[in-house]
Formats: sequence, structure tokens, C-alpha cells
Amino acid sequence: MPSYTLRYFDIPARAEPAKVILLLSGADWKYEPPKWPQDKDAQPVGKLPVLIESPTNDSDADPFVLSETAAIEYYLATTLGFIYQPKDPKIVAHQLELRSHIADMYEAFVHIKYSIKETAHKNREAFKSTAGYLVRLHEKALKENGSNGHYFGSTTSLVDIHLFASITTMRTKFSDFDSDMLELLSEENAPEINKVIGTVASEPALAAYVAETKQL
Repeated sequence: MPSYTLRYFDIPARAEPAKVILLLSGADWKYEPPKWPQDKDAQPVGKLPVLIESPTNDSDADPFVLSETAAIEYYLATTLGFIYQPKDPKIVAHQLELRSHIADMYEAFVHIKYSIKETAHKNREAFKSTAGYLVRLHEKALKENGSNGHYFGSTTSLVDIHLFASITTMRTKFSDFDSDMLELLSEENAPEINKVIGTVASEPALAAYVAETKQL
């Protein structure tokens, strides 16, 4: 089995879903914070995260290097078994659709944190709109799957992981910032979404990760 290097800054942010996939899979991997900006030009497109898959010891193949967050997550989820019904393109596309909704909401939330005064109100309203649509659609999808703490089937898959990692990061890294925005995703307002977060958090392979995030 290959080993992996996940290269990203030493902060919880865009690489967290990939990190959680690797932890859940039990893969041989390491986290590699770069020296920045010295190492910027050494990255495929000058930004992070970057995934490096090293072949097994008895292989003379070159390492596989991949950039872009969505591509990294999809590749890891596919190769490590976290895509639900991977041979059905429509079901796979639906998983990527829901994952994109969550990514859009995360980006909208980050924009609030780094707003300048002139754009603060606009960015807050954009997040409210994005989160509102997500909660309505995702709560419905989760109920249709049986309210079992998973988006698809009865096991943890990519969308579960992306939701867990993204909202956990929002609640820890930005816990002292815009708590009223996070209230939109509270257990009262989004019970099915929070059930997914709790289900993923209870995975034994994530015990140390969950304990660490609670200390941030």
C-alpha cells in the first residue's frame, strides 16, 4: 500500500477533510507544513494543500503529486473507500454536489472573518443565504436517508467527512468570532446535520483528533 504526505500550513483549515479521510482509513501518512513563502514555487500551482502519494517500496514508479482541495479529497475518498457506490456516476455526482455546497458555505464563512469594514455586511448576508439553502437542502437529504447520521447508506463517506471537518473547523478556529453566524448551524436549527457531525466524531480512529480540536 502506498504512503502519503499531506502538505499544508500548520493550522486547521482547507486540508482538514483530507486529513480526516487519512485518519479514518488507517493509511500510512504524515503531515508536512512547508516553509512559507520559501517553498511556494516548489508547489504545483504555488498554493496548498498538496498531496504526495509515494509508491510501495518494491515499486520504481514516481510519486503521484496532486493539488487542489476537491481533487485531493475525491482521490483519497475513491482510493481509500469513502465514496458511496463509486461505480454509479449519478450517485457519485450527487455526493460531489453536496460536498460543494459545504465547501461554498465554508468559504463564505471565511470571507466574514477577513472582511474589511466596507464588505462586512455584504459577506455576512452572503453567508446567511448560503447556509440557509444548505440547511434546508441537506436536512431534507439526511431525513430521506433515514436520519441515521449519514448522507448515503449507513457508513461514513466523503460528504459526512467534509461536513464534519468543515463545521468542526468553523466552530474551533473561529469560535470567538461571529457566534450568531454559527447559530444558523446549531443543533436546534440543523439537527440532522449535527447528527452527522456526532456520528463521524464518534469514530474510534478520530478519538485523538476530536480531543485535539476541543483544545483549540
